[in-house]
Amino acid sequence: MENEDDDPVGPAPAPADPIGVYTELAVQTGLVRPGDKLDQNLIDFAAALVDRCARVGDRYGDGEAGGNAGEHIRAEYLP
Repeated sequence: MENEDDDPVGPAPAPADPIGVYTELAVQTGLVRPGDKLDQNLIDFAAALVDRCARVGDRYGDGEAGGNAGEHIRAEYLP
């Protein structure tokens, strides 16, 4: 019988800061300068993109085993 406490993967990583991730990516792609805050339009766009990507992951997983990939993506990257 499997013992979940012996899981070699270790503890789950800390959840992402979605706005921080969006800002980091916006800086990397030249949409904003370091230190600038994102306007609501950029946040809405990024969230819509996250949701669209997560729809692909909705097909993968098992609700009884803790959900699917889409749910995980939304939990990590939606504000």
